[in-house]
Amino acid sequence: MITYQLLPPIKSPLVNKYYKSHRVSSSAASNNVIMVARDNNDIVGVARLAPINSDWFLTGVHVDEQYRNAGIAGELINFLAKQQSVIYSFPYQHLVTFYQRLGFELVTPDSLPCELAQRFNAYVKQGREIVVMIRKNKQ
Repeated sequence: MITYQLLPPIKSPLVNKYYKSHRVSSSAASNNVIMVARDNNDIVGVARLAPINSDWFLTGVHVDEQYRNAGIAGELINFLAKQQSVIYSFPYQHLVTFYQRLGFELVTPDSLPCELAQRFNAYVKQGREIVVMIRKNKQ
């Protein structure tokens, strides 16, 4: 049975071990809000909110291949998205419909706060086929 857990910051190295074992080029920091999915005691999915100045950025979303298409990523993202009134994300273009089902909307890169815009532009220069999406929660 899959369980979901908000991970204490001191346990962020567990997430980095998960990323490394799955060859994911991402790393958790102690200031991230981290949500994990577990099967028994094993981490099988991760999503993080990273503070960027006064904004929140959804990043590092990954689910083990054996557990995909079971709604795990959606559960992780929805939980984290409810933690803040506004969150930004830069999903790959092929994931736009998935994120829209989770309440995200496409926005133009020029609407991003400065530091997020710099990050987005750097990712695009690396060749990533990403878009800018935002989720606003009703308070």
